[in-house]
Amino acid sequence: MSSAFVRLAATGLVALAAFAAPLAASAQTQPQPLIAGTTFDPAVPTVRSVLGYDSGDFVTRPADVRTYFEALRAHANDRVVIGEYGRTHEGRPLWWAAIGTPANIARMDQIQANSRALADPRVTTPAQAQAIIADQPAVVWMAYSVHGNEISPADAAMAAAHHLLASRDPAIQDWLSKTLVIMVPTQNPDGRDRFTDSLYAGLGTRPNPDPLSAERDEPWPSGRVNHDLFDLNRDWFIQTQPETQGHAPLVLAWRPQVLVDSHEMGTDQTFFFPPEAEPLNPLLTQNTLESREIIGRNTARRFDEQGIAYFNRQTYDAFYPGYGDGWPAYLGSVSMTYEQGSARGLIARRSSGEILTYRETVRNHLIATLSTIEAAAANRERLLRNAYAFGQDGVSGGRGAFVLAPNPADPTTVDKLAGLLTRSGVEVGRASAAFTACGQSYPAGSYVVPLAQPQRRMAEVLLNQNVPLDADFLAEQERRRARGLGDQIYDVTAWSMPVMFNTPFVRCGTVPSVATTSAGPTLVRPGSVAEAGAAYGYLVQPGVAGLKLMAAAIQQGVAVRSIERSFEKDGRRWPSGTMLITRAGGPADLDQRMQTLATQTGARVTGIADSWVADGPSFGSDGAVLVRAPNIALAWDEPTSPTAAGATRYILEREFGLPVTVVRTSSLTSADLSHFQVLILPEGGNYESALGSGGVANLRGWVQRGGTLITLGRASRLMADEDADLLASRRQDPSSEEEDAAADIIADEAHYESLIGVAEPGPASVAGALALAQVDTEHWLAAGIAPTVNVLVQGADIYAPLGQGEGVNVVRFAGRNDLVVSGQMWAENRARLAFKPAVMVNGLGRGQLIAFTQDPTVRGYLEGLKPLLINAVLLGPARSSPSW
Repeated sequence: MSSAFVRLAATGLVALAAFAAPLAASAQTQPQPLIAGTTFDPAVPTVRSVLGYDSGDFVTRPADVRTYFEALRAHANDRVVIGEYGRTHEGRPLWWAAIGTPANIARMDQIQANSRALADPRVTTPAQAQAIIADQPAVVWMAYSVHGNEISPADAAMAAAHHLLASRDPAIQDWLSKTLVIMVPTQNPDGRDRFTDSLYAGLGTRPNPDPLSAERDEPWPSGRVNHDLFDLNRDWFIQTQPETQGHAPLVLAWRPQVLVDSHEMGTDQTFFFPPEAEPLNPLLTQNTLESREIIGRNTARRFDEQGIAYFNRQTYDAFYPGYGDGWPAYLGSVSMTYEQGSARGLIARRSSGEILTYRETVRNHLIATLSTIEAAAANRERLLRNAYAFGQDGVSGGRGAFVLAPNPADPTTVDKLAGLLTRSGVEVGRASAAFTACGQSYPAGSYVVPLAQPQRRMAEVLLNQNVPLDADFLAEQERRRARGLGDQIYDVTAWSMPVMFNTPFVRCGTVPSVATTSAGPTLVRPGSVAEAGAAYGYLVQPGVAGLKLMAAAIQQGVAVRSIERSFEKDGRRWPSGTMLITRAGGPADLDQRMQTLATQTGARVTGIADSWVADGPSFGSDGAVLVRAPNIALAWDEPTSPTAAGATRYILEREFGLPVTVVRTSSLTSADLSHFQVLILPEGGNYESALGSGGVANLRGWVQRGGTLITLGRASRLMADEDADLLASRRQDPSSEEEDAAADIIADEAHYESLIGVAEPGPASVAGALALAQVDTEHWLAAGIAPTVNVLVQGADIYAPLGQGEGVNVVRFAGRNDLVVSGQMWAENRARLAFKPAVMVNGLGRGQLIAFTQDPTVRGYLEGLKPLLINAVLLGPARSSPSW
């Protein structure tokens, strides 16, 4: 025992010497199997023999999960294969393990090729498909612990691997002959290590089940998120993070027939597995839904045998396609979420008083894993036939094509959109010449997505302007809202990628007659430099790519000016937001730098011989503002939302190369901020309370001396707070009616219903809908921005517009009839939100106040709003006159 204990201490699993006693006692007894009555081959390494404890006794660190799987591979390298698919931001390996019979492991490459062949009926005939199905195991993909503080799935992966390799049950060999099991035991090792650090730092001489115990009370930002503070379970089609950037192509390469994403939920819950709650995405196939129920029924049977409580058809719906169980469904997988009530440590006390142990949670995920493999083996032929049928449905059911065109205000975002579609398996063609489609003309470089392809459903779910919610479901939500019960919408109802990217698109009934070349997964097409070496300097077209070039240039000390109004030069009309870089005062290698930056960012650059402007602001006027590299502070820690703070930092640093100093919010109450030009308060909670009156006064004084304060989403409540006295706008009370006094006499049932709240509800929280907003293109913040943008609306915050002399409503929502572009928004919210501000700006002293009433950084996927945020960060200081 002593050597095992030394190992545990060395890996950080034991923080206190007092743990030695219970561990020593545990070592004197035989390990008890998680599933009673199971017998194992003692030659196969156990978790205890490798790590010094039994499954469920400790929360295993990511490195030790890998250590255990390596021990299994060393023992049975003919039945276990391990591979890597990337590294996290913190350098931890991202890896997978395949488990199968020696025969199936030996032919893994052929199994993978066959699985891909079944996915494309254009290259695989029905006869060939039938031959594959006759001999092919079903590929079962088990992904665990995508949220780092959802801990039991990763330990269950170790237990399941041991069970498959060591169990003496003859049924196991039958399962493995009919399936190939691929596990991803720790999808988020950075987050899991953050959680285990917190858990073991707070652990005393024995685990404490109290909800307030330090070991179970994670500090901000929690282990749920990865290093960049992204929720990886929402990143599958946007793929901003290395974890999903590696995992998604692995799934595409294998095309598993079954895929499970294993999670945890609140401690008071039991266990969830499909069928899912309403609403169901209408693009899911009936075969997928039926197979989910078949597997769910088998898991229910196995849970009943063990007396394990579970639920389904509640809480977790199947509507949003960005989850780990959503995205693979549109590749043809029977993909599912499993959720276990979490101990969030080694032991927990539920509100009922019941005690939940970590061992129980690991056992439950183990049984669910084994049940899934069992059901897949029993339904092997059905699953493989359905995989082939999915591709057939895509090819035969597809009519016409989507056409994606460059937005004149931001022409390169369509390239990123096309690249992301290919990363989701969608076939996309880039037009080699101009063409006409649906009665409109499109330039060369536009993209065509034909719908007669195996991944038609993936194309449709990502490109359709709107995926409708079921009418009966919506009617039920209105009934619930009227009763004050709240709606049952789990996540956003709008995610149309062209809408989020502000990219023009159309769905045509026929495929355009134009030659195309296949688009690849590259997100940036190298930009161009026209008239290189011109005598005076360069003009850069605005948009995301142009702003990336400007951010890079000013970091290198190159002087860049932003021309805030449209102008005409050399017979060409240039839009507002065009950037000017002059040779005078620039580096000697300016030409080479411009070529390099254009290639890296995709920006479109044009050399100019002189400064003469035929119309619009001259280059030497105050309409051409010098932009300098700002020092940017970002509020960090409570009360910021971790994912919002992470997304803001990700956009600024990783996408635009603008360094950020993250500052604990508590430090803002009295810190000297004079060396910062920009401070951003991301979406979050109660900043008024966190900062206090002294902190608010500190921020106000800093702005008055020349700072630019930017608030995002609910952080803008601070701007509108009457006591803060920053912006003149006020957040509007969601209730539009004065509350009536209760009557002494209740006349009838209708009167009773009206008293308890069955009445026309006021604006409620919106899960997430994309709304049209109009841009004041004459304002400096709107330089280079399209006349309209699409804003993701979440929550119920609505603000009064600024009046004349109080500031400018730079972006305001459209009228109620035009407001909703995609998704579900309640009628009262549409009425209240119409014409209200989305972005407000006001000068204060020498500085600037910029309030985004909705968060433009959500999940890092609102490409069409990123230029507004970067304008705020770069042009706000350019429009200020600091006194420090």
